[in-house]
Amino acid sequence: MNAAATAPRPRGLGHRTIARWLVLVLLATFVGYAGWREVRKTALDSEPGQDRDSHAFSDRRPALTAAEERFSQALWNIHAEVRSAAVRMTFAGLAYKIGAADAASVRTKVTPLTETFRQAAADLRSLDGPESMEQVRSRYADAVRLYVDASQSMVVVAEDRNDAHLLTAQQMSEQASGILLEVGERLWPGEIKPN
Repeated sequence: MNAAATAPRPRGLGHRTIARWLVLVLLATFVGYAGWREVRKTALDSEPGQDRDSHAFSDRRPALTAAEERFSQALWNIHAEVRSAAVRMTFAGLAYKIGAADAASVRTKVTPLTETFRQAAADLRSLDGPESMEQVRSRYADAVRLYVDASQSMVVVAEDRNDAHLLTAQQMSEQASGILLEVGERLWPGEIKPN
């Protein structure tokens, strides 16, 4: 018999040994990660003021009082008219700019909208609301004033055919729209927003 064949093999790191160690390391990593998550979850659940269902993207708003809710609903009715008038005013300006309407039709379409905005301002002033809604009322009134001014600026186009009035009206309308979005976020967070 050959002496080399009968001599014991030196023990090194074979493939099986390396595979076993890798499996052990992976298992230890999984167990460690699972333990870390459980400890972290327990710590988060025990923090005072934390809601179990809350997460980084939750958007919890304090509930409106009954008086605030009544004000919100009454303002929503005004808001529906204001939004509709603002859209009609925008389309009147666009129709004029693309040549689908003349300056006289801008006057015909927009003049009644000025009255709609003025009526909305009057309705807003007469709304009964709690003191907590005064800032909302004030911001909404700012938007309505901008719409009144924008509509009046558009009507001037029929008189002097100067398109600069349309640009001014568009800027005011854009500012008013931003205010309406701000108020909407406060009172009607589920309202569909324009893109």
